[in-house]
Amino acid sequence: MKTKKRSSKNLKIGTRITIAAVVGIVVPVIILIAFSSVFQNVMASYFGYATVTTNSYSTLNQIQWSQTILSISNELVSDDSENDKAQKINEFVTPLEKLGSVIYIEKNGKSFYATSDRDAVISQAEQIVNLNTQQNTNYFGENGMVIVNHASGGKDNYVVIIANKEYTVNDVSSRFEAQTVTQLLFSKTGLIFLIIAGVFIIAIIVISFITSKTISKPLKELSHGAEEIANGNLDYEIDYDSTNEIGVTVKSFNHMTDMLKKSIQQQHSIEESRKEMIAGVAHDLRTPLTSAKGYVEGLLDGIANTPAKQQLYLKTIYTSTLTMERLLDDLLTVSRLELGNIELDFKPININSFLDDCADELLVQLSQLDFDFEYNNNCDSDFVAMLDTDRFQRVIRNIVSNSIKYAKKNERGRIELSAQTYQKSVIITLSDNGIGLEGKNLTKIFESFYRADPARTKTSEGSGIGLSVARQIVELHGGKIWATGKENQGLTILISLPRTEDTNEQ
Repeated sequence: MKTKKRSSKNLKIGTRITIAAVVGIVVPVIILIAFSSVFQNVMASYFGYATVTTNSYSTLNQIQWSQTILSISNELVSDDSENDKAQKINEFVTPLEKLGSVIYIEKNGKSFYATSDRDAVISQAEQIVNLNTQQNTNYFGENGMVIVNHASGGKDNYVVIIANKEYTVNDVSSRFEAQTVTQLLFSKTGLIFLIIAGVFIIAIIVISFITSKTISKPLKELSHGAEEIANGNLDYEIDYDSTNEIGVTVKSFNHMTDMLKKSIQQQHSIEESRKEMIAGVAHDLRTPLTSAKGYVEGLLDGIANTPAKQQLYLKTIYTSTLTMERLLDDLLTVSRLELGNIELDFKPININSFLDDCADELLVQLSQLDFDFEYNNNCDSDFVAMLDTDRFQRVIRNIVSNSIKYAKKNERGRIELSAQTYQKSVIITLSDNGIGLEGKNLTKIFESFYRADPARTKTSEGSGIGLSVARQIVELHGGKIWATGKENQGLTILISLPRTEDTNEQ
């Protein structure tokens, strides 16, 4: 399996800040370590403790002697050749000899370097202090200075003896030199600390700048995207692919934009459907109203001058009134269902009895319309469902009315009602041989005010709210409703209702 390459863009913000903090410390330390030898040489030269510069005692003078003795010892035990050692030792001791110091360096009991012979150097040292050449000595006194130092490297042993009778210690040295050292620390050491602090500050600024850029750039893109959306550009998409917090936010933002675009499109679609619905309702109301008005005028003008005509006119007026009443009742039902303030009167009902009553009613209605009707009931005799019979009869009537409305003009209409029970549910099926519907629109015909087929979008064909009412009532019963079929091959609507354990049916 190919793994996705991890990108630095996917680092979380907390991780970025942590890395920046760590790097901000580590990088300057590495820089200081890398250049420590350079700093040491620069500092030794700057502070003036690389070589001895005076025969007068002070704290700085002690540091100078310590640094010089250390440099001599390190060179003696180094891997340099004898000639190189001698040359470098000569460079170290020449400044000391100019200050009146006598020096004797012994290697494995033999002379390696000498200002004068061994006995003369030791004699001068003993005039200053009791000398034991087997021990390291650092003596700084009023009568002179003596240093004895031992160094070993491999098989070689070295002894360094330095004496200077001209060395002096001033009585006020403690007070005077303390002031000198303090000034030195604040003037020169302070500068070194400023350099070190400067390295840290520059490194942190650079790292913080890089880190902030990785955070601020996607935030600017997110801000720009919000401005585009605010200006109505719903097609704008932020191009930032990452799994960190900003990446997740960007993906959520893009998803929100898509959902907003779909919502607006849906609102436009609903608005168009509502406009078509209003036009359809207006037409459906106008048709029976015009019919009733015409027949009332016929009665008033005396056109219906026989009892038979008068009875026909009155029946027609009554039928038109019922049509308007049903349409207004559907509109009221849709409104109440959408607002969620409709209550159903559920009772345990034997499904066989209910379907038999529906079939008898449909047979009379469809016979008058010259429709064929077929009824097939395969339900268990004891199957009980919780129904509001009045509301559920409306579901059946609305489905049948839809089939009647969209029957083929050149073919005798046929409607079939069938039912089959299962262990936990009953499936009620209503099929027709009408104009049918395209498969892609079958899932949409139960939406409010939706009519998918162009043939069904004519306002003269009605408001298109019957199936929406049917779906909502079925769902309030805890059931499901769906459709199957093909264009020009009829439509089949199926309803699934759950069984109830209560057998005390009405």
